[in-house]
Amino acid sequence: MNKFQRNSKFRHPNSKTEKAFLQPTFRWLVGIWILIVGICGHAVAAPYIEYLYPAGAQQNRTMEITLGGRSLEGASEVWVSGSGVTGKVLEVNMPTEAQIREARKRDEVAAQTARVRLTISPDAEPGIRDLRVMATAGLSNRFRFEIGKLPEVSEKEPNGHLADAQQLPALPVVVNGQITNADRDFFRFSARAGQQILIEVKARAIKSYLADAVPGWFQPRIVLYNSEGDRLAEADDFRFDPDPVMFFKAPADGDYIVEIWDAVSRGRDDLVYRMKIGELPYVTDIFPLGAPQGVKHHRFTARGINLPGETADWICDVSDRQPGVSEISFPLKTGEKTNARPIEISELPEVAEYEPNNAQRQAQRVTTPVIINGRIDKPGDIDVFTFSAKTGDKLVIDVMARRLGSPLDARIVLGPQKLLGKTLTADDVKDERFGLITHHADPRLAHTFTQDGDYFVHLSDTQGKGGVEYAYRLSIAPQQPDFELRVTPDNLSVPAGGNVVVQLKSIRIDDYKGPIRLRTEGLPPGFELAGAEVKAGKNQTILTLSAPLDAKPGVYKPLFRAEAEIDGKTVTHKANVAEELMQAFFYYHTVPVEQGYLVVTPASPFRVEVMRPADAGPLELTLGKECEIPVRIIRNPNYRPPVTAKPPPRAKSGAGTKGKATAKKKAAPKNKSAAAGKNAGKKNAKKSAKKQQPQSAAKVPIRVMASRGGKGMIVEVAVIEAGATEGVIKVRCTNEKMVGEEGVFIIEATQRFRGQKTSSLAPALPFKVLPAEDGAPVNLVRDPSEKKNQPKK
Repeated sequence: MNKFQRNSKFRHPNSKTEKAFLQPTFRWLVGIWILIVGICGHAVAAPYIEYLYPAGAQQNRTMEITLGGRSLEGASEVWVSGSGVTGKVLEVNMPTEAQIREARKRDEVAAQTARVRLTISPDAEPGIRDLRVMATAGLSNRFRFEIGKLPEVSEKEPNGHLADAQQLPALPVVVNGQITNADRDFFRFSARAGQQILIEVKARAIKSYLADAVPGWFQPRIVLYNSEGDRLAEADDFRFDPDPVMFFKAPADGDYIVEIWDAVSRGRDDLVYRMKIGELPYVTDIFPLGAPQGVKHHRFTARGINLPGETADWICDVSDRQPGVSEISFPLKTGEKTNARPIEISELPEVAEYEPNNAQRQAQRVTTPVIINGRIDKPGDIDVFTFSAKTGDKLVIDVMARRLGSPLDARIVLGPQKLLGKTLTADDVKDERFGLITHHADPRLAHTFTQDGDYFVHLSDTQGKGGVEYAYRLSIAPQQPDFELRVTPDNLSVPAGGNVVVQLKSIRIDDYKGPIRLRTEGLPPGFELAGAEVKAGKNQTILTLSAPLDAKPGVYKPLFRAEAEIDGKTVTHKANVAEELMQAFFYYHTVPVEQGYLVVTPASPFRVEVMRPADAGPLELTLGKECEIPVRIIRNPNYRPPVTAKPPPRAKSGAGTKGKATAKKKAAPKNKSAAAGKNAGKKNAKKSAKKQQPQSAAKVPIRVMASRGGKGMIVEVAVIEAGATEGVIKVRCTNEKMVGEEGVFIIEATQRFRGQKTSSLAPALPFKVLPAEDGAPVNLVRDPSEKKNQPKK
């Protein structure tokens, strides 16, 4: 958490300072959101789910939930990942005038709500699911919905004081609630003396980030009271996770009361929580934090409450797991499983750390490549390891701790065996693969050794903390160049015969800088990717996915594969579909989702294409020189606009008393000039009526432009009038820093008619910027806005 977030956490959200900050920023966010969430065809904002309530359900139940969000008109279908859960949209409720006015006061857009019925089968697998709805504007974003085995209840107001605490049924139970008006919720439950009670809250786990609030998530806080109202315990997080977890041993038989509220005293519909209460097992930490690939019998030691002892050992088969991070839970004699903990499966040899190794003279010798499973087992502990390296060796020293749920905030020091030599240090290094972590606290250090010899690594906690839960996996190994690829957005929408923009984000590992290619699987023939490659040395690119004109409208589940040449071998990975989430106004996180979707809609009223041969290669832009891009519009003769409801008939004028009075005023003109004036008025009225007659879309011009080229691109839009089919876009690069760069233009044709924007995209057009011609004058403009702001001569 940065300094701004820490300070803002304790400000009251109604303060004048925060209001002044939030209001203009929210307006800016809404503007950006409108720009980025349009879909092809009719440019209507895609459906967006802001919250579900309740956000989970027990197996073998049929229940109704409330869904809040935007662009929910026409919502009809519910899509839930996995099996065993089906849903139906019962109704969509538009905001009332009062809600719209209230939202305007807060510079917000009034939300819509939908009522959804879900049916969960008895054998539905417990865990988190992705829930989406299909509406007129397309498929929504995903929202997390949890399936569980425990009985569930929902909060009932009034429960805002100790005296009004809602009585819960026998434990264990899951409580569903909302903090809607900066209120506090109280719940009463019974426990027996000696029971180890778990109270676990899931709030950020439901909605990871709040885009328009500080801190950028719901920050729940809980307090436990006895029946007399005496405070027994409180919690507002669990280690570095904002969701609190509390353990307590009931001192006596009787009633206890738990209070929950937002630590920043906010209240809004999307502050939804699920609170689990009961004598339940909970694993707080495990050791080791991983295992070698292919091991059938690997021992994990777990700590927590309500386990078979203070610590419990499980022998697990991890032989079928692929290298990388996954989750593991442990079976209990009752047939249930514990909560899941993350582990890492590795292809490297592994050894265990042993004490004493707190000083360089006690350093534990290891042979590279290796992974060391260890702990900073007490405050102030330092673990030291020594290894040999030769001139030219390039090794990576990496700590996996925070990424595996350990509270360790590690720091490493690398140096030669002799203390007179120079040392290198590493602390927090961001790992883009873990989009839900906001405080990246694992160090990573790559170093090329310049002479043979022995070297040491010191590993410690930056805050001087320690304990048995402060586990780590320290790897010392040669670089292993690799990559991961993220595909966004996760809910693509494209009209038949059209194109949709796809964004690629590469995560390069150990200095891999080569190109990365993308291909699709699971789509019928005719779907094509244009520009499906992240160029060498680049981390991001945009491309287009084309649907054939005869594509059948419906929902498809594409799979994406990424491949690259590394050390002479073709390496192929699954490309993860992901959603781009904003946290607290400024911070973006790319979070993988379980399944991405492609919605194919009926063909648009027109298509746009670039009049260049497919094998012409990149468009060559000479710096400062204007270049023409010829485009063509192909209108769809079979397109029929959607039928809209007729407006209610207007009340006839002249009715009632006012009509009679008006009729009396009508009299014959007294002279010719008056008659002429009356005739002129009739002509003007006819002209006005003619103007008000409905205009055909075929008579409205279509504007075609090129975008996404980068700063310094001056673009002249092509306007294709009614009856015409061809036009020319003119572009000029004025940014000398782009010389030698390659990119793509997104060619978009738009038409505004009757208050609605219809758009169509052409396949991505690649370009390359060449140096200016010798002796040719170049008018360099860093940004098109600078040209507009230049004073007139």
